[in-house]
Amino acid sequence: MEIGENKKTERPVLITVLLILTFIGSGMSAISFLFVSMSYDEVMRIVEDVYSDFPGVDLILSAKKSYFTIGFFLYTISFMGAVLMWKSKKIGFHFYTAAQIFLLILPVTTIPNFPFSILSVAVTGAFILAYSTYLRQMT
Repeated sequence: MEIGENKKTERPVLITVLLILTFIGSGMSAISFLFVSMSYDEVMRIVEDVYSDFPGVDLILSAKKSYFTIGFFLYTISFMGAVLMWKSKKIGFHFYTAAQIFLLILPVTTIPNFPFSILSVAVTGAFILAYSTYLRQMT
């Protein structure tokens, strides 16, 4: 290695896999939340007409448009955080983490009788913990 040549560290495979999963999850969620937010009345009518017998649909139907609008922005921030982490930027970790924490709180505070999910906390915590191990290699 010559003087002045920067050695670029490789991203661990686990982080790459988690980032791809985050791109898929946050990206698809952002798109679906945007769609519901933009077509709220029509979507809620269809959900009520077609899926009224499904368990848990009453929770979805009790969600206001603001839930989907705020969710869209949070999933977009989460996605942007993943893009920045892909580029090895520390700020991406902070964007992702903040968005995910707010996404855990959002349904509990905006949908009446929404049950708190320990599984969601565990999965989110596992992703954040895994990403934090890569934090030292980010700039």
